[in-house]
Amino acid sequence: MAKYLNDFQFGVGVSGGAEAILHSANRLLSERHGDKSLSMLTVDISNAFNLVDRSALLHEVRLRCPSISLCVEFLYGQEARLYLGNTRIRSSTGVQQGDPFGPLLFDIVLHPLLHKIRDNCKLLLHAWYLDDGTCIGDSEEVAKALDIITVTGPKLGLQLNIKKTELFWPSCDGRKLREGLFLADIGRPPLGVKFLGGAVSRYASFIRSLAIKRAENAVNLMCLLPLLSDPQSEFLLLQSCMGIAKLFFGLRTCQPVHMEEAKIFFDNGLRGAIEDIVVCGGPFFGDIHWRIASLPIRFRGLDMEVHFDMTARQKAVFQCLRAPHAQDFLLAIRIDGLGQHMSPVDYRTILKYRLMIPIFPTDEICHVFRKACLDTFGEHAVQCKELPGFKYRHDMVRDVLFDIFKRARVSAKKEAPVNFLTDPTEGRSTVET
Repeated sequence: MAKYLNDFQFGVGVSGGAEAILHSANRLLSERHGDKSLSMLTVDISNAFNLVDRSALLHEVRLRCPSISLCVEFLYGQEARLYLGNTRIRSSTGVQQGDPFGPLLFDIVLHPLLHKIRDNCKLLLHAWYLDDGTCIGDSEEVAKALDIITVTGPKLGLQLNIKKTELFWPSCDGRKLREGLFLADIGRPPLGVKFLGGAVSRYASFIRSLAIKRAENAVNLMCLLPLLSDPQSEFLLLQSCMGIAKLFFGLRTCQPVHMEEAKIFFDNGLRGAIEDIVVCGGPFFGDIHWRIASLPIRFRGLDMEVHFDMTARQKAVFQCLRAPHAQDFLLAIRIDGLGQHMSPVDYRTILKYRLMIPIFPTDEICHVFRKACLDTFGEHAVQCKELPGFKYRHDMVRDVLFDIFKRARVSAKKEAPVNFLTDPTEGRSTVET
């Protein structure tokens, strides 16, 4: 079906289809912006996936891809029952939300309309991403394409969304403004259009403002993360759908020179969000911590020593972090029933250790050894065998093993002295079983 659709449709079977359309439109605009006879029309179909006609859908499926026709008829051959509390709603149009076939089925219905535009209109660019389309060509030809969509579309359940349909071109000879050529309700922005989440324009101010707005929306969304009061969930959301993912599309579809201001604003917002997660809004303790945080999670194999002037301790910690699966906890979805939820204190402590940020402001005196133990990073608290936490874990493992031996009728003793590696200062064995 990709071969059948991708002459005009870039939303199915085409990797990076939206970016391809945006780059094509901007390139054509750059090359032909002085042609006063041209117009660019951006088209949006109203509530398209929910209103597409199912009889047309089933007909096209039987004609174009019969191998899945039985499955599609089973899914859409009769009204679907939707439930809202105790209320039942019958759905007889459109494709269902979440259906993997959804984009393909919609495009199969839309494509005969696109072929009719191709056969009747001479356009320089005619491309669609699902229900969003653009036509560039002579104003008279673009107007013909719009008429075809307006007249033929409703027969397929496809209604033009006039509020999101816009007409643009930087130069004009008056023909495209002729009364009756285009619908009066169509927007006519003077500087450019926002299309598929990107900008089609030759005006730097328009492109920059769109990039800044995208960055502001992303940062405002990140500022809401602390309301969750759960750093593990905050980090997962920031990583998957609130962080750089919000800016990637703009970076791929806009000239870098126009993204500089947005990039700086976004970077500051992202750094603030990460600092909120790791240190509850406090500052990092040096640029090296932020540079480490900026590395990908799975950076095993990078020779970090080449890029950073590290202490011996930092190198040792980093070598541990490079071990297989050492960073898997950062990718674990929070599921309490599977023990995959960490308390905020534990999670922040591990993040600080990973980023080599001191956990305590000063070294503390160990109440067992009565001396400073360089505990700024919390390492002595983990290793000291006399502290309650370590002793508890030790005793729990010992008791479990002792119970296993006892049930297996194997003779065993708790804390039996081994009588070697005696510490002369303590007068006792340093190894026990």
